[in-house]
Order: sequence, then structure tokens, then C-alpha cells
Amino acid sequence: MVAGSAANGNKNPPTARTFRMKALALTFPLLFPALVSLAAGGQATPPVPDLENGRRLYAACAACHSPGAQPTAGPTLVGVVGRKAGAVPGFRYSRALKNARTTWDSSTLDPFLADPQAALPGNAMPFPGLPDSKERADVIAYLKTLK
Repeated sequence: MVAGSAANGNKNPPTARTFRMKALALTFPLLFPALVSLAAGGQATPPVPDLENGRRLYAACAACHSPGAQPTAGPTLVGVVGRKAGAVPGFRYSRALKNARTTWDSSTLDPFLADPQAALPGNAMPFPGLPDSKERADVIAYLKTLK
């Protein structure tokens, strides 16, 4: 006998509608997060930044950017978030950074860390960029702690 037949206690065999409803019930939990994202304007929730990973990644930056108050080969990054680009006293900036009308925050640091030359053409920072968006978010979260 076929499942869903009278032998199993069902008087009516399953219909195409029954199969569709069962399929929907099984797939809805998988589709729900995507539906919520679309309802929120199609933007996925950004991952929570990992401060410890940001600190580890910053070690590469520290070769030129002092974690202290005094500039070295590059300007100090203490207090960089919220600061105007090219504004550390006593540091000799490239013309591109001196003339930039940028205040460093998450939205300006992200493209700069991804590709410094594309974000501010003519800057003198010899850094090719950090292509991974999660790593950039981690670094930016760490930079926010440097006060």
C-alpha cells in the first residue's frame, strides 16, 4: 500500500498540495534569515568584529605606525578614529593626505584599508591593502580602542 492510503488510517491519499505544504514547512526555517535580510533593505548583518584578531593584524601596521603617541615612519594611530586625515602634528604627510577632506571612521577607513591608493590617490603609504572585509572590520574595531 502507498503511504497515506486508507491502510495507514488516512482516508485520502496525499495530494500535490500536501507535498507543497510539507516542502514549505521544511524549507521555511532555511529561508527565514534571507527573508528577514530582504525586509531590512537587503543588507546582511555585518559580522561582529574580533578585537583580538584586529590586534594581531595591527602588528603589521605597527611596523610603521606607532601604538604610542609619537609618529615613527607613519603617523600614530592612537585616536585615529574621529580624527581628520593628515592632522597629526609634527608628521610630514603626502599632499594627498594633507588635502584630504576625510575624517577617519568606519566608513572611510574601510575603503582606505582595502586599497589605500584607490581611496586616496597619491598617498605615500606603501601598503597594498587588506582585501578581506572581515579582517578590515577587525582592524577598525581595534583602532577604535586606541585612545
